[in-house]
Amino acid sequence: MRLAVCTGRTEERDRLCEWLSQYCRLDSVPASVFCADTPEQLAQQPAGSIQIAFIGFGGNAGFLAARALRERDRRCGIVLIDDTAQYAIQGMHIHLTDFILRPVEFRHVVRSMKLALERF
Repeated sequence: MRLAVCTGRTEERDRLCEWLSQYCRLDSVPASVFCADTPEQLAQQPAGSIQIAFIGFGGNAGFLAARALRERDRRCGIVLIDDTAQYAIQGMHIHLTDFILRPVEFRHVVRSMKLALERF
């Protein structure tokens, strides 16, 4: 399984990568984590190569990156991370797996992973 963490916030990206690795170790989920700093880096990944993506570019950029990923890959579990809840409702239209309102906590990552893993 391949997970993606896509956020322009370096500290948040590093923390999410660490938490996802920790979660996978504790729950014996065989996975590797790919990190992207820009929506373009995420878009360069082949369709179907990412099973779960945590996207947190903020504002419209994050939502557009999530929508573009959904258009390329209908099966990917997408978790959108944002400062405002306005994208949670829009996310229903693109079938987000979960929405995390910042600040992100480990318990949010655990909930999102459990929801995303239900699909597999």
